Amino acid sequence: MSSKSIAQLFLRGSRQFSRSAAVSSGEIAPGYKELKNIQAKFQKPDGKPVFLKGGAVDNILYLTTCALCVVGMAGIGKLLYELSYPPKQSDE
Repeated sequence: MSSKSIAQLFLRGSRQFSRSAAVSSGEIAPGYKELKNIQAKFQKPDGKPVFLKGGAVDNILYLTTCALCVVGMAGIGKLLYELSYPPKQSDE
């Protein structure tokens, strides 16, 4: 196979993926409006980060994650302290 035939095969294959059926009517898919409403909710400039715009559940998940991070950091601190100052061995 020559490079020209390989290029033609590639172009023919890519055209199949890039073409879609033309929409003849002006109707919108049922889930499209709902998707646009959700997008508008997340893009509203209200000063909140995007991971908290989902509502109360997002806030609970965020606070849980923060609490688990604090617990993990405390555990690491405790481990480092215990490894730095091991208990003295008694000579018996």
